[in-house]
Amino acid sequence: MSLEYAPTRVRPVNWRVNDFCEAHGLGRTKFYELVAAGKIGLVKCGKTSLVPDDEAQRFQTSLEAGRMKVAVNNQPDI
Repeated sequence: MSLEYAPTRVRPVNWRVNDFCEAHGLGRTKFYELVAAGKIGLVKCGKTSLVPDDEAQRFQTSLEAGRMKVAVNNQPDI
């Protein structure tokens, strides 16, 4: 009899900027444009910028629902 260990993935409490960008398919420039526009909220821990997980989920839900448009290739947001 064989028991397999299958580690469970735990959602982060806070996302580092690079991890958030990778998970959501964004570049850092677009990410910071969205932060400046108030579409993504950040928290700071010292010099480190973090995206709270509830903010990451809200951002993804808004994208999926079509409530937020993200411009691609320097084209204006629609």
